[in-house]
Amino acid sequence: MTTASLTVKQGDLLTDSQSPARGRTALLPALTGVRFFAIFHIFMFHLWDLYNLEKPDKFADLMIGFAGLPETLVTFISHGWLSTSFFFLLSGFILAYLYWGEDGRLVTGKKRFWLLRFSRIYPIHIGLMIITVILIANHHLSNDMPVWEMVLTALATLTLLQAWYPPAVPLWSWPTWTLSALIFLYLLTPWLMRLLGGLTRRRMIWTLAAMPVVSLLPTIVYAIIVPAGTKLELHWSIFLGSTPLFWLPHFMAGMLLSRIFSISRYNTAWKSARTSRFAWGDVALLAVIGIACMPGMGEEPLKYFLRHGMIMPLYMLVILDLARGNGWAARFFSLPGMGFLGETGFSIFIWQNLIMIFCWISLMISPNAGAYHLWAAPVAVIIIAIISTYWIEKPIAGWLRRKIAD
Repeated sequence: MTTASLTVKQGDLLTDSQSPARGRTALLPALTGVRFFAIFHIFMFHLWDLYNLEKPDKFADLMIGFAGLPETLVTFISHGWLSTSFFFLLSGFILAYLYWGEDGRLVTGKKRFWLLRFSRIYPIHIGLMIITVILIANHHLSNDMPVWEMVLTALATLTLLQAWYPPAVPLWSWPTWTLSALIFLYLLTPWLMRLLGGLTRRRMIWTLAAMPVVSLLPTIVYAIIVPAGTKLELHWSIFLGSTPLFWLPHFMAGMLLSRIFSISRYNTAWKSARTSRFAWGDVALLAVIGIACMPGMGEEPLKYFLRHGMIMPLYMLVILDLARGNGWAARFFSLPGMGFLGETGFSIFIWQNLIMIFCWISLMISPNAGAYHLWAAPVAVIIIAIISTYWIEKPIAGWLRRKIAD
């Protein structure tokens, strides 16, 4: 990678409020930029899910703008669940790049690592959960939900433990199951580094090759037990798609990619390689986009086979070439401003549920509001995520870092 490709704007920097060492650390710019697009793809899928949802007549125009979009674009958006796989793979890669030392261990104390990681998520999440409970508690009561169930599921969501209990996932803040899984992976990170760091390079390669297969095991069991076309309770699909343990292979695969190819902030040798205009990562990314544009990819159990393992090798190629700065995609995602948006990823995950709640509420205020949802919701989540990231989350993380240093 050339020196120029490593020079990034402040939006592409990971400050010492998130990195193990004092001062600023250059984060791989293309990977920061692509994170925004992956998370935004997931957010648009959630909006499409609202449009596709069976709902009372008075909410029939929720996200009605999807009806006017080109069919191929709607298909692409409706397959936004594909980007979840990329998100967990990328998360493992970035943490390994930043925190995995040459000795195979976490380069900072576990307490500091966890505190700095959690400080980007919990403060805003807890505040929004309080607002969410105020807004929709009456709805759950009107549907005869027992008070004890409301309290327990709300507490589970507040603490980001809800992904371990499928019935709790959709009740208060469905999108944050992803953060619930990420919290679990953060907790495991120090021990994963020690475990994987003790492997020889050959064993790391074999372990990496096994990750897509390991990730597919729950889906294989599901496909055997549940014949195609069988209608099950929603909780079963949530269990398969949201259980944190099932995302461990993706996270580990991301970590191993960094280690096997020596892409680390503690090793500068890989940066000296010349960048290339052609990249297999570009081909892999085009293949993923092509799959997302194909009708029928969301059918069960094909959806889970793709999401939980089959598409993982393509995403590995994408991440490697984006990290190295190879190809047209790396150049695009490294453009000025991409890193600025990429840093807002956590905020988008946290705020999107409240944005969608207000879309429901808007129809109760004005029946014509549905015509504005498709553009208003994305604009709102981006603006709010920027404010949340740079005026709330980062200052809180910086304050915690200074407290730890003291």
